[in-house]
Amino acid sequence: MKNKKYCIANWKMNFNNNNSINFINKFNEFDIDESNVTIIVCPSFTSLSDMNKLNKNNNFKLGSQNVSIYEKGSYTGQISIDMINDFNCKYSIIGHSERRKYCNEDNNIISQKFDMLHKSNIIPIVCIGETLSQRNDNSAFKVIEEQLTTLLKNKNINISKEIIIAYEPVWAIGTGLSADIDTIRIMHLHIKNSIEKIIPNNCNIHMLYGGSVNENNAADIIKVDYVDGFLIGSSSLEPEKFYKIYKTLKEN
Repeated sequence: MKNKKYCIANWKMNFNNNNSINFINKFNEFDIDESNVTIIVCPSFTSLSDMNKLNKNNNFKLGSQNVSIYEKGSYTGQISIDMINDFNCKYSIIGHSERRKYCNEDNNIISQKFDMLHKSNIIPIVCIGETLSQRNDNSAFKVIEEQLTTLLKNKNINISKEIIIAYEPVWAIGTGLSADIDTIRIMHLHIKNSIEKIIPNNCNIHMLYGGSVNENNAADIIKVDYVDGFLIGSSSLEPEKFYKIYKTLKEN
């Protein structure tokens, strides 16, 4: 059994505040024990305040779906580390492929966000992954290594702090098509080896899989070496499905 696992919900732009409250009220009815699985819920920024208030039993940790590279100032619409700290956020997703695609965030911007988070008390959840065209032209390994190198190389990494790397093949996100077990195994081994070349013996870096994870494939994926849990999109929108995935992590 793996020592530490993560079950992370990324609700994206799907729930308004009432939806979020209804989800948590239902989820809080389930039997939750975080002894070996950390549950992290990443709602919209507008729901962070109520999610924090509803977490009376500490059934889950809160995360933001993004954070600004700026600490404060004239940056209309952006959300700073200090702002998400106010709502007891312990984690923040950065580098998601949708941010890369729709907001033109490149490796350098993601690297800046990582640096700010790593210096703070908020743990980064860094998404990496290749597109279908990059996989088809056999550049997937190179793309992943470049993303990790920009993120971690020549940095003042504090090895006592947690870092979460979430491998999300872009072609599997929201498509219903999960990468097959061999692909996940090969890519997670490549990620592990790439990290080892940059920061040897860093046991505080945890590797997750994301990309159409559901209650039916979770048991097989979590058995893959170097998969420490899941970053879950669509299947995190229903309390029962999300709980089933959590139970699978508990039992494997």
